Amino acid sequence: MSSVSSLRRVLLLGSGYTSAPLVEWLTRDGTVSVTVASNIPEQADRVAAPFKNTSTAEVDVTSDASLSSLIPGHNLVISYVPFTLHPLVARQCIAHKVDLVTASYVSPELQELDGPAKEVGVTLLNEIGLDPGIDHMLAMQCIDEVHDKGGKVLSFDLLCGGLPAPECADNPLKYKFSWSPKGVLLGTMHPATYLKDGKLVEVPRGGDILSTAQDVSLFPDLPLEFFPNRDSVKYREVYQIPEASTIVRSTLRYRGFCGIAQGLLRLGLLGDAHVQRLQPDSAPLRWRDLLAILISQSDVRTPDLRSSVLETVGGDQNVLTAIEGLGLLTDAPAPLRGTPIDTLCAHLQERLQYQPGERDAIFMRETFTIQWPNRTKEQRWIDLVEYGNPDGYTAMARCVGLPTAIAARLILDG
Repeated sequence: MSSVSSLRRVLLLGSGYTSAPLVEWLTRDGTVSVTVASNIPEQADRVAAPFKNTSTAEVDVTSDASLSSLIPGHNLVISYVPFTLHPLVARQCIAHKVDLVTASYVSPELQELDGPAKEVGVTLLNEIGLDPGIDHMLAMQCIDEVHDKGGKVLSFDLLCGGLPAPECADNPLKYKFSWSPKGVLLGTMHPATYLKDGKLVEVPRGGDILSTAQDVSLFPDLPLEFFPNRDSVKYREVYQIPEASTIVRSTLRYRGFCGIAQGLLRLGLLGDAHVQRLQPDSAPLRWRDLLAILISQSDVRTPDLRSSVLETVGGDQNVLTAIEGLGLLTDAPAPLRGTPIDTLCAHLQERLQYQPGERDAIFMRETFTIQWPNRTKEQRWIDLVEYGNPDGYTAMARCVGLPTAIAARLILDG
């Protein structure tokens, strides 16, 4: 890379799971400084402290004034805040003519800012993490090769999941958090659209995708299941494969996850509406009492809570056992966070975190059906298997943080 006489300044919004490898990579050669801005100052301090050319700042991303006080004076912004907040950040980046990079999907709200960004010469680069990100680059490498040789891509299937390594999947959900718990749970709530054998398949919002989960055995001895992930159809145009009759992008989980998540949804625990009884200044509330309130929709005690829960989850004994295993039928206090989903996330983040010596894993498979000019057909697979380092970064942190850092550096270098 070319030498730079003065430091280029990057503003990182967010200090979560994937931030540290990004900061390390950007600051390693001494030509880039990073300001780690967060609404949790002590978390920002922890991310920045090990690395040279770093500083920290407190930020409220929902406040234009807070963003406007930080964005000017930086050459580029990287946004690792929840995806719903990216349009707020993007508008401020356009206003101050500063480039923006995120690892998140392009939402309709972000897409609307494409024109205004181009008018002022601002780059808005999204989908440059793992999924979306690395998956796109691997797919396009194959698709471009096929097209260059006169072939057609008749179908594209993606399966990808960030999971505990098999030996660490030791809880009822068979999941541990290497990134935002709320992001993981909200991912089960999005609507999904995909192409299957030329037919458009639409799965509405509200957890319906959980009921479409199918079992798959990608790798030896790995009992996995998958469900469709958001809008796959748009990639027909993005990937430039109008000839494809099947395009499906799916999320991988260990078998059983979707049934339990569906049970959490039926119990009302994935609700995002504010509940008066869950406000932080409310009286302490036991988990079993919270479930009773959610089931009965009133502040009453259900005589036989276990039977009520079993009935609510459709009589699925495995889901009831999982609810008990997650500590949701106990006298333990629920961490009051305003909404059911935020309260559940606070509980699961504490209960389902990686312990010392444990590691996460990423499993990805892309499958292509190819037709060559002589009409012969070929099926290709691209597999990515990555394990975290128990004494270092998680696989998720590396596979999201490093592509984002590299993309940011490419923009900084022009």
